[in-house]
Amino acid sequence: MEFINTEKAAKLLNMHPATVRERAKKKEIPAYKIGKYWRFDPKELEFFVKNSQNRPEQEMGHKENLCRVKSSPSRKEGKSGITRTPHQRVSGYAEALGLPIKPKQCN
Repeated sequence: MEFINTEKAAKLLNMHPATVRERAKKKEIPAYKIGKYWRFDPKELEFFVKNSQNRPEQEMGHKENLCRVKSSPSRKEGKSGITRTPHQRVSGYAEALGLPIKPKQCN
């Protein structure tokens, strides 16, 4: 059995090496820790890729962690009588300009 390093596994999986290491640590992809380095069996990775293509994104770990932000009534309706928050204004500008709007993600 011949193993490949993290960089080669990252190219095979089309991921950043740091993402490959993180997912190996979480046991989301097949990997072996030999000493202080992660090693990967190319055949196991190919099997993983084939099987993960049939699964929904959320099961593969690509789900988005959306923040739930509580807004206070005083912020929505300030002293000046403006009913739009700064975020709503920015979203409105982005929509008017045809820019993509991404939901805020939690850390």
